[in-house]
Amino acid sequence: MPAGHGVRSRTRDSFSRPFRKKGYIPLSTYLRTYKIGDHVDIKVNGAVHKGMPHKFYHGRTGRVWNVTKRAIGVEVNKQVGNRIIRKRIHVRVEHVQPSRCTEEFKLRKVKNDQLKAEAKAKGEVISTKRQPEGPKPGFMVEGATLETVTPIPYDVVNDLKVSTGDESGAPTAKSSGYEARIPEHTCYKVIETSRCELQKCMHECSKEPAGVGDCRHDNICHCTYYCKNPPMLM
Repeated sequence: MPAGHGVRSRTRDSFSRPFRKKGYIPLSTYLRTYKIGDHVDIKVNGAVHKGMPHKFYHGRTGRVWNVTKRAIGVEVNKQVGNRIIRKRIHVRVEHVQPSRCTEEFKLRKVKNDQLKAEAKAKGEVISTKRQPEGPKPGFMVEGATLETVTPIPYDVVNDLKVSTGDESGAPTAKSSGYEARIPEHTCYKVIETSRCELQKCMHECSKEPAGVGDCRHDNICHCTYYCKNPPMLM
């Protein structure tokens, strides 16, 4: 069969009542007072079939333009093509609830009136216009140090190589059916010059295997590289 396109088609979830909210309708729904000009949210109650609005208006916000015995008239904007039409519909009170879209505006209005009354008592003139938040103030970073970080080389091919020896002559250790290469050690040396230049320091240190140079205290070139034997402890 072809898909249905009725008035309540595809509303199984949108019109269903929330979890543990089924059953009788609270009396506050019928005792609530609506006035012309109030903002209301249209929320369809699936338990009441009378006075149910079209599924398009479910979840929309509008203004009250008429109040009748069991329903209220709601004015909602509806976009049709490239234009917005102001639609007026009548909905029973079970399918509407007061909107909270103007709470912030009302609170701000009361606060502005209070500020104006206080300023008038002091003989001052203030502006209650909202201003955009400006950029954060700048600050100077002091005591920062520069550190060069270099990853340690890791040779996967040599670590997983199943052979009796290593091509580079490095010692190997047997473990669970294959030979793993023993990692190299990290060594340090200091190259003292009259004035340390970073380019020259890095060039001199690059002669060592995986060497990285860094200038410290203006005239000391600190070199870090990898060696076969462990460094001597002083």
